[in-house]
Amino acid sequence: MSPSERAGHTDRARRIDDLVTALGVEIDAGLDDGAIAALDPGTARRLLSTAARCWAVAAEEGAEPPDGRDTTPTDAVALATAALRSHDLNPFDLALWFSRSTS
Repeated sequence: MSPSERAGHTDRARRIDDLVTALGVEIDAGLDDGAIAALDPGTARRLLSTAARCWAVAAEEGAEPPDGRDTTPTDAVALATAALRSHDLNPFDLALWFSRSTS
């Protein structure tokens, strides 16, 4: 990878980081004032899909998993359940993948 390609990747990574920070602030405010409930459910689905792809790459690069401060247990289970159902998986399938995990 050339130095200019590396610089371009660094710039994009910085822009993504700034956007995620700003989005987090907006989402937190929307949760507080009820605006999130007015969103088209497709918006949340697109956001989740994008975050899942980003997380898959980060996990491959050795990122630490989210901790208890990042989400509530209810949020984590709701997300896991939705992901399993979207791919017609069940808790047994999850257990198989979970046992393969190195972390």
